[in-house]
Amino acid sequence: SSALLTVVGLMLACAGPAIASIASAAPAASMCTVSNGGLCTFGRWIVYNNTWGPTPGQYVVHAHGPGDWSVTADQNGGGGCGGCAVEAYESAQWNYENRPYSSIRDLWSSFSQTMPTGSLDENKVDAEADYDMFIKGRDTNEVMVWVDNQGQTPAGSRHGVAVIRGQRFALYIDGQVKTFVLERNETSGTVYYFAVLTWLHTHNMLAATDVLKQFNFGWEICDTGGIARTFTVHRLILHQSFS
Repeated sequence: SSALLTVVGLMLACAGPAIASIASAAPAASMCTVSNGGLCTFGRWIVYNNTWGPTPGQYVVHAHGPGDWSVTADQNGGGGCGGCAVEAYESAQWNYENRPYSSIRDLWSSFSQTMPTGSLDENKVDAEADYDMFIKGRDTNEVMVWVDNQGQTPAGSRHGVAVIRGQRFALYIDGQVKTFVLERNETSGTVYYFAVLTWLHTHNMLAATDVLKQFNFGWEICDTGGIARTFTVHRLILHQSFS
């Protein structure tokens, strides 16, 4: 068997559950600064200034590493429809190579982040902090976990509440996209992604042979009211092991 432990950020003591082995947090890298569409590379991690929408504003990423970075976003509406469309997904990203769901032994992540608060009506803020995992599967190809929602509504329709490892999520389904929205906003916490995937598997929405493609953490940003606002990752820890 093989095991993979990735620790990023500056606060290993806050990693959450006990782990089988301990790795020290890497020292801060030199600053990487990129604008719209740019990438910062840190080993197998990238921090992606992913402005993919039709009318993105100005975005600037400053990154020391995947667990220590920020983006300053100046977005005025999204897609010409009053701030309803996602224009950017600013994120730290890890890519997998042929890891089927059946090979996972453990997979969780802890985070600490700050973002602007509000709503379109209050101060033109429309964004959420979230995890996003892409999967090669028949019934599910994307599994999102929203941890801090400021004004956004997931795509698709609501399908009740899922209780996973003591956390309550509203579940939204939009075809192959499954979105789990925490019922209370968190600026720091832990998401047990293996448990989330197992919930989908036991509810016949994820096959044992479905393959992990990509893990991300960051923000979907729709609107900042045309004002430059800063979103910051203070810590990101990914623990995963496979057979």
